[in-house]
Amino acid sequence: MTDYLLITFGPAEDVERNGWYNCKERFNSKRAAIRKGLDSLCIAGCFGYVVIEEGEDWWEVIDESGTENASITAKRFTFTVQPAPKLQLV
Repeated sequence: MTDYLLITFGPAEDVERNGWYNCKERFNSKRAAIRKGLDSLCIAGCFGYVVIEEGEDWWEVIDESGTENASITAKRFTFTVQPAPKLQLV
């Protein structure tokens, strides 16, 4: 069975220490997840969204907005969206 995970993200109280908040919702249809993600973009403080399609032992990002400066990480099937690491000159 395929599930669709919507992650909306934005700034936490202390971005330097806590990163971004991640609000996660599950949907049974791709269209419903994308629609909810698009609707969330007009909420103040929401930087963007990611829709992830999950199967039994695989996952794939199928739609995203606002992730140009973001990093999507996964540990097994636990996903987080945080600010992308900055390059440091040494």
